[in-house]
Amino acid sequence: MSDSNVKGLQGKRIKRGDHRVSTRAGVEISAEVREPGLGRVEAMIIDLSLSGFRMRCMTRLTGEKNIFMGLPSFAAIESKICWVEGDYYGCEFVQALHPAVFDHIVSKYPTLKMAAS
Repeated sequence: MSDSNVKGLQGKRIKRGDHRVSTRAGVEISAEVREPGLGRVEAMIIDLSLSGFRMRCMTRLTGEKNIFMGLPSFAAIESKICWVEGDYYGCEFVQALHPAVFDHIVSKYPTLKMAAS
């Protein structure tokens, strides 16, 4: 997937990559996401930063309300969907992760590529 133009939630074209607040780390985390009033659905967190994450979710999320992303052994984290490209979602945390929490998650869930080397 490239950093080309993607569709924002209001249908506007936005360019990814130009407005990142913090550095991303590649991860592969099986997670659950939930929109208020709806059930939990499975998602794969692909990358993570202090300010948000990118995930792949095969279930269509509306993006009308904030979502809650649940990682194993962690409390659910409230997030806002910022963009959607097919099954991929870019999300921003309502409250940024503490750097120590970020480091713990990244060390606990490295990507399979990193783990294999």
